[in-house]
Amino acid sequence: MATMPEDGGTQPTGETPAPSAAPDHAAPAAPPAAAPAKPRKEFHEVNFVTYPKLLFTWPLILMGFLLWPLSSPDVTPPAETPAVASPTTAAAPAESPAAARPAPVHSDRQEVLAWIYVWTAIIVLMTLGVDLDRNAFVFWLILVALIGVGGLWLRERHGFTLLGDIYKWFAHLDLQYSRKFGLTISIQLSVPFAIMSAWAHFNDKWRITHNEFEHYSFGRSDDTLGRGAKSIRTSFPDVLEFLLGLAGTLVVSNASGTRELRRIPHVMFLPMVRKRLNSILERTAVTTTSEDDEEEEETA
Repeated sequence: MATMPEDGGTQPTGETPAPSAAPDHAAPAAPPAAAPAKPRKEFHEVNFVTYPKLLFTWPLILMGFLLWPLSSPDVTPPAETPAVASPTTAAAPAESPAAARPAPVHSDRQEVLAWIYVWTAIIVLMTLGVDLDRNAFVFWLILVALIGVGGLWLRERHGFTLLGDIYKWFAHLDLQYSRKFGLTISIQLSVPFAIMSAWAHFNDKWRITHNEFEHYSFGRSDDTLGRGAKSIRTSFPDVLEFLLGLAGTLVVSNASGTRELRRIPHVMFLPMVRKRLNSILERTAVTTTSEDDEEEEETA
């Protein structure tokens, strides 16, 4: 039963009013929560090993194993079976050994592999025998480039072909890679290389923490250097060592840099080691006490 409201409309009894229509535009959704930042990995100590220069023979060792499946076996063409001499030809003079020797088999692929092996050996020997710093390395690169450009200019203007003749002489050598020779060199070098690597982990292991530098030597007393107020810098005295193993020298000096305390050569992957060292040294507070300790150490 409906009742009449004062304004003349009808009002149903016992019914709830209909919900109001939804707004045309919904409220914007809340932005997604930002992912938590990945915590920076902290290093409390850095361990590394220094190696002798024999370590830089690894390209030559590796090349002998890599080129083994790429090269063809060392095959010499079989000599022709001599026919049975008849009585009438038995008295004929025998041919010279050089004329009876079969011609060697030429392979362009073997020649390319031979030159790859030769250049690898040259780079390794240069790394072991010569220290080329950055300035010397750039100087030699420019000098070689100038010699090449000068040789081309002399050939075009004056017909001087000395460099071309040298190149042709090497090309006419007809080098052929011997897989047996390369594998033999690699196996023989692998033995001292493995012994050297194992010995370095016993005799030349370094551990750097917030407070000290520790050098572990097998059969000798360990060398410890207090952290204190010291500076650490990296140097790369040989560009070839850097190219073959990112190797360099770690130099530890006093706070003012006037006195060198330790020089650690042949540190492999030195940029990565230095990055971890920076994360340790940035959190190390150098107190007045540590500075006083270093002053006493310098005056001692």
